Amino acid sequence: MWNLRIDVATAEVVAALRERGVESVVLKGPALADWYPPDSGRTYVDGDLWVAPAAVAVAETVLSELGFAPTLDESGLPEWWQEHGSSWFREQDRGKIDLHRRLQGAGAEPAQTWELLWRRSEPLTIAEIPGRRLDTAARALYVTLHAAHHGVGDTRGWPHLVAALAAVDLEGWGRALELATTLDALDSFSAGLALLPAGEALAARLNVPAVSSVNATLHAAAPPPLALGFEQLAAASGIRRVQILCRKVVPPAGFVRHWWPPAAKNRPLLLVGYLYRPLWLLLRAPAGYRAWRAARREVKSSR
Repeated sequence: MWNLRIDVATAEVVAALRERGVESVVLKGPALADWYPPDSGRTYVDGDLWVAPAAVAVAETVLSELGFAPTLDESGLPEWWQEHGSSWFREQDRGKIDLHRRLQGAGAEPAQTWELLWRRSEPLTIAEIPGRRLDTAARALYVTLHAAHHGVGDTRGWPHLVAALAAVDLEGWGRALELATTLDALDSFSAGLALLPAGEALAARLNVPAVSSVNATLHAAAPPPLALGFEQLAAASGIRRVQILCRKVVPPAGFVRHWWPPAAKNRPLLLVGYLYRPLWLLLRAPAGYRAWRAARREVKSSR
């Protein structure tokens, strides 16, 4: 029943987007149903919709008009800090939609990624509403990138990868590898497959290159806080590095309210959140630095 509720909400958004001239792709949920047996008992908590980068603003407006609200206020949040998507929630029916602005792990321009994979989409019916999903190879690529992004031990990622490894044949995975190469997603593709023994065996059969990215290595390892931030600083230079550091220490108010929930109660607690932020960073910096250095050594030794 919960899946049906999410499907109905997803279908409502898909139809509303199409009325505004925006096409969307359902990434998970019902889009992966044929990889699972009917009695699997699989449940999902939200609907994942991907739209073209140029259509994100319209899609956000549509979600607002349908009664959804973002769970994180991204006002003032730099583009380099924004996640691959935003989460939207509607109180009246507990509906939740994850609106994807790009695919995690793909290094190609988001518009290029959308154009290529949209051409590979196929029909999907959600709660009697026509929609679209990725084709088999593109879905195999996506669930692998998704698993790599969430990392080892995170149940949001690996079950879909397990299902894909059982359902997709070698030819389909070969096409997924070709897509990963085209979309500059080889590192995340390799890191995702390496999460499971069956994935490692498949990677060996396909001659998938070893991971050469510290960022992909860190994501797959589910690192402690700040480890990815150290890699972000290492990749920047000059004034850009200073800007990143300053923004991490003094983020926008919307981020502070989400990061430290008491700050959302009132302005005095918001001030406390800003004062607490540098201390939080200092306390977690050593573990994050060690994880980052370990990832760098791992990548260096694999070359």
